[in-house]
Amino acid sequence: MVSVRFEDEAERFAYQAWNALALTPPVDLERVADRLGIRLYREPFVEEIDGIYIRIPGVPPVVAVNSSPFKPLSRQRFTIAHEIGHHLLSGRFVRGARVFFIDGADTSRSMLERACDRFAALLLMPEDMVRLWFGELSANRENRVAIMAERFGVSSAAMRVRLQELGLPYRRWK
Repeated sequence: MVSVRFEDEAERFAYQAWNALALTPPVDLERVADRLGIRLYREPFVEEIDGIYIRIPGVPPVVAVNSSPFKPLSRQRFTIAHEIGHHLLSGRFVRGARVFFIDGADTSRSMLERACDRFAALLLMPEDMVRLWFGELSANRENRVAIMAERFGVSSAAMRVRLQELGLPYRRWK
């Protein structure tokens, strides 16, 4: 049996999701939520809210994502993955049985919020597949980021951040 070492819990949980559910890009987030017993809702909210995570004893946890036309599907997908991260990671940062998070553009970047963003990135854009597709698309540098973003179901901005995290030179050479 191969032993895998993880940098943090976000990486471990993303790895476990990919292996337990045999995921493929773009990740089926409804399937991930269902496997975790999370009820997933899409509702139009005020523009300032991206997503909500609620856990109360005795009822299934809830993730609600802002489905407003102002929130592109790629943003909604990242938000859902981020909120699933709250479900998996909040026990390490928050004490108590009741947990409630409202995330938006103005949400403070606490350790927990950064961990949830990291989980979302790792779940939606796993390193091995990012590196594989990055290499496969080396002849198409002009469109590489857009193609990869579409394949992973994320925004081009999220894809650029992930490539930067992995030290992959995504800018078009002139």
